[in-house]
Amino acid sequence: MGGASAIADILTHAPGARASFSSFCEILREMKARRLAKNASATIGECGDSQAAVDTAKKLLADLTSAICGKQRSVSVKEATAAFVQQFHDDFSAGDIPGLSTGLLEIDQLSGGMRPGEFWVICGKPSRGKSALMFQIVTEAVLSQAPSVVFSLEMMQSQVIGRMVTFESRINYSSITQPRLAKRKDFDGIKAATEKLSTAPLWIDASAGQSIDSITAETERICDQQGTIRLIVVDYLQLVRGNRARGESREEEVARVSAGLKQLAKKFNCTVLSASQLNDQGQTRESRAIEQDADALLFIVEDGIKIGKLRNGERNTVIPLFLDGSIQRFTCNRRDNP
Repeated sequence: MGGASAIADILTHAPGARASFSSFCEILREMKARRLAKNASATIGECGDSQAAVDTAKKLLADLTSAICGKQRSVSVKEATAAFVQQFHDDFSAGDIPGLSTGLLEIDQLSGGMRPGEFWVICGKPSRGKSALMFQIVTEAVLSQAPSVVFSLEMMQSQVIGRMVTFESRINYSSITQPRLAKRKDFDGIKAATEKLSTAPLWIDASAGQSIDSITAETERICDQQGTIRLIVVDYLQLVRGNRARGESREEEVARVSAGLKQLAKKFNCTVLSASQLNDQGQTRESRAIEQDADALLFIVEDGIKIGKLRNGERNTVIPLFLDGSIQRFTCNRRDNP
């Protein structure tokens, strides 16, 4: 890439305040292109005839274009059509629904499940059951052997497991939060639930101060070690750091986080599930961009779960599902004082 002089330049280079990883990648890409050009010029000079020289020059042009522009990302319409046909066939053969089940039959019937590349957001005012619904969905997913990762910015990992154990075992949540109140039958339920969860394909990151970059990096690490991920859960959206620039509003920061979660779903070809608080007007708090980025919006309202947006189904339907706080589960039985 330039020999000893290039190494000396790197060693003595002092990056400025605006230096970034991306700019250094551009420098490396440029140096690679120059090296390819030098090597190819020598090869062309050694060609025995004009046709060999032309062929070498064509290959050089292709290699230079790849070095400068990076990996080709577009596909032809023929490839795209073939991929569509394959996806349609896979969805047809998938069974009842083409996507990943939420564990809630009424939502699955309307949506067809959570599909790869989709961004789902659960919306509600404080203490209405946003986290409970998220962990109900992820528990159903991992117990069906769908690899999932949870980024919990609000709760510790033990609290995450506690919610999932309560949901699976149906024991009273107070037995988890206050073990001295637990009865002997509760211990049996906790043991059975933890044994099932301990073998599930689930990873939990409860680190504080998470950003889109840190969430992406950890997901990549898990994918490298374990393979594909089908569900990413972020609890919850407004707690993700957006690295707000000077002069940028909080609304702009949250909008960038929302867009980042949507791109995360596309990058890993999985569903991303998160939650957002609502303001007094019933809109997503701090940024309306959340409603624009999401493929599905589930609003927890007084009379059930309202489908506020659904890219693959009917919207504005209210499903009579209510939180039973004692077992951290949404059911069709309403309990005004869970």
